[in-house]
Amino acid sequence: MAPHVDPATAWMKYIIFTINFVIWVMGGAILGLGIWIRSDSDFWEYHRGLDIPQYYQASLACFFTYFVILLIIVLLELSSAGLVWKHADGDRFQQFLTDSIKDAIDKSQHEDMDALRFTELLQLHLECCGGYDFHDYHLDDIPQSCSSDRTNNVYIHGCGENIRRYLEQKAGAIGGVALGLVLIQILCLIFTGCLFCILREDSKQYS
Repeated sequence: MAPHVDPATAWMKYIIFTINFVIWVMGGAILGLGIWIRSDSDFWEYHRGLDIPQYYQASLACFFTYFVILLIIVLLELSSAGLVWKHADGDRFQQFLTDSIKDAIDKSQHEDMDALRFTELLQLHLECCGGYDFHDYHLDDIPQSCSSDRTNNVYIHGCGENIRRYLEQKAGAIGGVALGLVLIQILCLIFTGCLFCILREDSKQYS
């Protein structure tokens, strides 16, 4: 039986995907709108005829809307990160990986070729055997991928443990990139707030 996926984990995956999709769509739309405005000569004629107070009000509304949307995105990202730290602790994550690999091994022993290729590649590249350990196989059915080419000894570590160690080695780089993106967004929030305040002060001259 396949292991149960934590609803919080599934929810976080969809949240992250949705946030990134929205950012890309909004960025593309703003870029396209900016290029269109910049290349439209009629816009500048309309701009000269605009009432200045209305111009400032429209600009302030745009900056405020952008600030609120970006703030919501940053808060969602921080909330998702908090849920990851709370729910995806090391032991539970390793247990999930181990159960998944054990399930694949059971399928491979029932002639599921996809599961067989998956477990063979996993054991060869990570130098592991089974989900928990080699006892996941019957002693007379341990595959050659569970044995070292150098010593021909069976690997003593399970693949669930080895995958967890591998991901922990990469976690620093992944966390650094994620932190960098959040810091950039926070800087954008600060700059947007500063521009909003400057425009609001300038608009008082025409009120």
